[in-house]
Amino acid sequence: MSTAAVSSLSIFQELQSFYQSRQTDLQQLGSALQSGNLTSAQQAYTNLAALGQSGPYANSDPFGKSSRAEEFEAVGKALQSGDLAGAQTAFAALAGEQKNASDAAQASPAAVVNLSTTQSSLSTATTATSGSAASIYEQLQAYGKQRAADLKQLGQDLKAGNLSAAQQDFATLTALGQTGPNKNGQTFGNTDRNQDFQAIGQALESGSLAGAQSAFATLESSFAKPSQQSQTAIAAYNSGALSV
Repeated sequence: MSTAAVSSLSIFQELQSFYQSRQTDLQQLGSALQSGNLTSAQQAYTNLAALGQSGPYANSDPFGKSSRAEEFEAVGKALQSGDLAGAQTAFAALAGEQKNASDAAQASPAAVVNLSTTQSSLSTATTATSGSAASIYEQLQAYGKQRAADLKQLGQDLKAGNLSAAQQDFATLTALGQTGPNKNGQTFGNTDRNQDFQAIGQALESGSLAGAQSAFATLESSFAKPSQQSQTAIAAYNSGALSV
């Protein structure tokens, strides 16, 4: 099956770029608020809002968590009305969301200069193409749908006993993972699922159709769990995870 729906630039790389850009823009917004520069703060806010439009979240905000999105919106409303003090207060709440609970009460605009996101440990990545036709969110959706379709095809070919077709399906899924959202180019972010997937590949490589069928059944069962069945790529990012 074709993987053309997924960007040639790894979604993982684009996500790295998104979080790094968000960090930079947050620092600029915090610095502008700290110095009382309303115009610069408004520009920094605009940059963050624009970034969210092509980010990984369904709400098109730069933050997936609802409380952060609301606090970010509060900053924007205050800036729009020229209320610098109000923007500083709202930003302090937003900064506090990204600090640990013991520091949250003392969060202030100044704190954003050293603000760290949950993705701060990520290495420098290739900057995402600004002219990309699809947002990261849309690419994550496309990846999830493509993976589901390819998995279904693999299951059908294994059930039919078509070893060569199953081997091709496995290769297609492996290639899909290389441009997906998971670190190290893995098809699945979940370690157990990756192990099951690799077990399928090993069985197929050795020509063991029965072994591949058994490993696939194990992999398939992991998706049948209620807590995982409805899990999609974007849900994983909204919950703070970096893999699906």
